[in-house]
Amino acid sequence: MMKSYSRIAVAVLAVLVAGALTFGAASPAGPPVQKKKDSKKKAGKGKASAAPTAPGAPAMWEDRGDISKLNLIYGIGSEESMPKPPFAFVKEDISGTNPKVRVTDADGDTWNIKFDEEVHAEVAASRIVWACGYMVEESHFVASGKISGVGKLGRARKFVGPDGSFRDGMFEKRPTDIARRGVNWTWESNPFRGTKELSGLIILNALLNNWDAKATNNNVLGMYDEDGKTVRDWYLVADWGGSFGKMGGVFSHSKWDLDAFMKQAFLDGVSRGQLKLHYSGKMASANKSVPVEHARWFAGILGQLTDEQLRDAFRAAGATQPEIDGFSRRLRQKINELKSAVGS
Repeated sequence: MMKSYSRIAVAVLAVLVAGALTFGAASPAGPPVQKKKDSKKKAGKGKASAAPTAPGAPAMWEDRGDISKLNLIYGIGSEESMPKPPFAFVKEDISGTNPKVRVTDADGDTWNIKFDEEVHAEVAASRIVWACGYMVEESHFVASGKISGVGKLGRARKFVGPDGSFRDGMFEKRPTDIARRGVNWTWESNPFRGTKELSGLIILNALLNNWDAKATNNNVLGMYDEDGKTVRDWYLVADWGGSFGKMGGVFSHSKWDLDAFMKQAFLDGVSRGQLKLHYSGKMASANKSVPVEHARWFAGILGQLTDEQLRDAFRAAGATQPEIDGFSRRLRQKINELKSAVGS
């Protein structure tokens, strides 16, 4: 009889444990940024997934309030959420065209480190895009560091030494509470076609000289709102690395090129209620013009950015002082040009 009771007790305990685990995995996560730290996490140990599985309402833009008060050093992140050493190697990420490795940090957070010429451009662009109300992935420039346990590398071996040391890396967070939907939405076909919000994003392509605005650089991220329950599917440009250079064709464009950025035209005037953008690059047909009323709305948003905020975006990207001064000055000229063209 005692053995029977023991078997029953063990079975009940197993059911309770399984139920507790199931409840924990399904519990809603908090906001996607500025998460509370877990002091028990160790470097090299990733966190369990808490991403929403159900689809959410499509979203592209939200009101940031008083834009002039936003911190563009950290952007969507914060000082607390920045990557913290020691960094532990997970694997080499062979997706895309730029070399990347995946690591975990001291808080157990997972990051993709991107190297090469897109590093500065993507961090700076993400700060400005986020401030204008669009969703971006949290990213930070790290001037140097060391990764433990680095395995055999392919493309990344040029940027990560045998001892794991690296320079000039862009850390992009891979949170466990965000679902990567794997949807490469196009500029011609998406839930926001014909809206002022999509027009604002198109203007940003021309403003930042993002010639690489192809559909494979667009993605959808599913995440919980701050209430921890409501799910929204955010349509975003997931890669701004082809910015701040010369727009053009396959053999004539550049990235993070101050000289070329200073010389590139921005607008081609107004005609029949449309603002003509001087855009050249991927998906050019969808990035050539927007309604004047949409551009006027967006000029009111861009115009709230201060000169110091623009400089902060480039400081966060590891720019030199001449780059900080030059890029921010040209952006201010473009913003003023937009406001003048639409009478804002």
